[in-house]
Formats: sequence, structure tokens, C-alpha cells
Amino acid sequence: MRGIKYTLTILLALLMLTGVISPQPTYAVDDAILAVVNDELITLKDLRDYVRGTYVALVAEGRDPEDINKVMLDLEINGLNKLIEDKLLLSKANEIGMNVKEKLIDQKLEEVKGRYNSEQDFMKALVSNGVTVTDLRKKIVEQLKIAFVIDHEVKSKIYVNPQEVTDYYEANMERFQDKEKIFVESIYIPYESNRKDAIKRANVALELIKNGEPFTEVAKEYSKASSLGEVERGQLLPKIEKIVFHLERDKPSDVIEVESGAYIFLVTKKFPAQLASLSDVKDFITEFLFRQKLQNELLSWLENLKKDAYIEIKQ
Repeated sequence: MRGIKYTLTILLALLMLTGVISPQPTYAVDDAILAVVNDELITLKDLRDYVRGTYVALVAEGRDPEDINKVMLDLEINGLNKLIEDKLLLSKANEIGMNVKEKLIDQKLEEVKGRYNSEQDFMKALVSNGVTVTDLRKKIVEQLKIAFVIDHEVKSKIYVNPQEVTDYYEANMERFQDKEKIFVESIYIPYESNRKDAIKRANVALELIKNGEPFTEVAKEYSKASSLGEVERGQLLPKIEKIVFHLERDKPSDVIEVESGAYIFLVTKKFPAQLASLSDVKDFITEFLFRQKLQNELLSWLENLKKDAYIEIKQ
């Protein structure tokens, strides 16, 4: 709830900064024209409704409050531009005759409702944001149309060929290199108020291990922290990493002093560095390259869409 409240604060600040609402409502002119897109006027009310509709849709979808904050802060700068882009996308969808079936709208609405504990909670969330089910259905229709037109005009025309995947793999092998790993049992004894006593206790524990006591049993009695478990190179302090990665398996380290206490380590498993094969990562690379192409092609397509449209931003 704290995150949601923070988002609401950002929303209100955003609406005031963009002039969508005013501390003195009597000066707000809802029908003030902000832009002209082809033969359609975009008014202050349109922008206000767009910002509010975007916020409500994100909340209804159960998006993380931090994600919502990022979107709303972006709208502070790019709200009008994004509204214009959406208008052009919806116009393109209508131009090519895209219709959204009621069944799809119902399915999407049910998905949204499913994120709430009950129908009552869902309705309460809508009412608290001044939105009706009809408003939400309209937003769903717009989102589906925009998704469909992007699929039809951009996404369906993108292809990643196998050679591109191979080239990316060979040029970025370090990304697919699994680092050397070890599994480490550890005993940690903090200095607390007496450094000498802590080191003495650590040496007693080490002697027990050297005399055949199981490491895990000694850890239960002496350690004040859980074992490190699986670690890879780069995760530990340099001083500790240099020691533990050179330990023999199942042979305890000496007592190692750090700033806050004393450690004893025991490496039980070692996993050498290994390069993932192309076949193991080809799906990941294909998806990565596809998204990269989609982002670039979408930006280019939107720019062309704007060039072919009449757009006038009012000062």
C-alpha cells in the first residue's frame, strides 16, 4: 500500500506539472487544444484522461509500484507525445479494419479481475480511482488494437536468421561463460567484545575438525552464521576468494581473520568455468536479437507514421 500511495502522489504531481489539473480548478480549461493530429483535436481533457487511464490500467493489472512510478514519471516529460503516438496507432488500426472481439475483451477483463481477492475488491479499486468498468473496457480495447497493429505492421516482418545468432554468439562469448564455482561450508565466529577469545574459539573449532569431527557438526556448535553455500568468482571479498578457490576439496582452511570476525572454510564441491554451447543459448540469443530489432523497427516505423501525418503542437 505504501508504494501505491507514493505512486498516487507522483500522479497528482504529474498532473499539476503538465497542467492537466490545477491547485485552483477554476483556471483549468478542459477544452484547451494542445495539439492537432490529422483531423483530430487533442485537448487538455484528453491528456488528463490519458494519464489517468494509463495509471488505472497499470494498477488494475497489478503492476509493481516501482514500475508504475517509472511510467508515470516518463509521462511527465513525454505524455503528450505518447498520446499522439497512440492516436496514430489507433488510427492505423482502424484504417486497416482491425476489430477486437468481445470475447478477447472479456478474457482480458477476467485476467485483471483475477488479480484481486474478490469482485468487490476489484470494483472498490475502480471506484477509488474514479473509473468505471466501461472506462477499463475502453482502455483494454485500445491496448489490444495497439498491440495488434504493431504485430501486423512491424513484428510480423522481423526475422532473425541463424547466421545472426551464430555471429552474436561468437562476438559475445564472455556473456555465455559460466564462472568457476565452488560449494563452501563455513564457520563464522564474530569478535563481538573480545577479539582474542573469538580467535581462540575458532582455533578450538579447527582442531576438532582436524581430529575428525564432522565440519557441519562443529559448525552447529561454533558458527554464528549459516554456511556460504554455492559461490562463484567475484562474489567474495578478494582476500577470502583468493584462499577458498585454492583450497583442496574436503580440507579445512586455517582460521581466516576479517574485519568483523574469524572464518573457517571447507570446500566440498568444485565446478570449473564452462562455456555454454551455441545450442544451449540460441533461443535466448534469438529472442534478444528479435527484441532489439523490434525496438529499432518500431521507432523507425513510428517516425514514418508521424511524417505521413499532420501534427501541430499548440504553444
